[in-house]
Amino acid sequence: MTTINESQTAKGYTPAALVPQVFGRARTIEGIVIHHWGSLGQRHDDVVKFFVSGPGTTSAHFVVSAGRIDCLVSPPDAAWHSGNAVGNATTIGIECHPEATDADYATVAELVSFLRSQYGPLPLSPHRQWSSTACPGVWDLAKIDRLAGSAAINPESATVQEDTLSQAEADQIINKVYAFTTTLFKQYHAATINELPAATLSKQFKLADGTSTNLAGLLDQLHSRPSGSAPASVDVEALVARLKAELPAAMRADIAAKLIQP
Repeated sequence: MTTINESQTAKGYTPAALVPQVFGRARTIEGIVIHHWGSLGQRHDDVVKFFVSGPGTTSAHFVVSAGRIDCLVSPPDAAWHSGNAVGNATTIGIECHPEATDADYATVAELVSFLRSQYGPLPLSPHRQWSSTACPGVWDLAKIDRLAGSAAINPESATVQEDTLSQAEADQIINKVYAFTTTLFKQYHAATINELPAATLSKQFKLADGTSTNLAGLLDQLHSRPSGSAPASVDVEALVARLKAELPAAMRADIAAKLIQP
């Protein structure tokens, strides 16, 4: 294992104990976000220096290039890396050498493998999934994952596997679903219907009263209710689980970011 240098600390991060009041939820470790430094030709040490003492306010848990790993924010704390409250509160951010050489891939994969040995089978996601950016550039997450010896990729596609998001995030959304405002839900109702194929909208849900309906029907029920309420017969947990499984990753992240607020 490449030695992890922990001698320096980024100036911008949130200690675990303060994460709930800053990001509206407890600090959890549910995934890894892959970043790149941006412009080609930057030196590893200069990137570390920027996070430690530069003019910006962003940070990352790790800065990685071929044969070098610097830990600037301890994983139990929240780095300011994703541009998204949920992303910062629930993920580990790795800043990678933008040239993405074979040696860079090997070291990043080594770190990913190590983090998974500590925190479980964490899925990878690109920075652009959490905010509007071209980051991580040319980095291939599937390649990192193959080299790390796992297959936990958080895909950017219209269909996603079950359990891509954690139970903790599901619980947060479940707790907030009753507080949907009419305006917010109307905004996403149309987007949801437009994004999902007919086969998905026709999938059946169990309701609390023992009857069943399909996804389109449940969305319509929630959409038609007054602000701050939900149909009494809806099995909300089943609804959230299905939405987690079917919605595109970027939309799920966007909805979660808007719902999970202090």
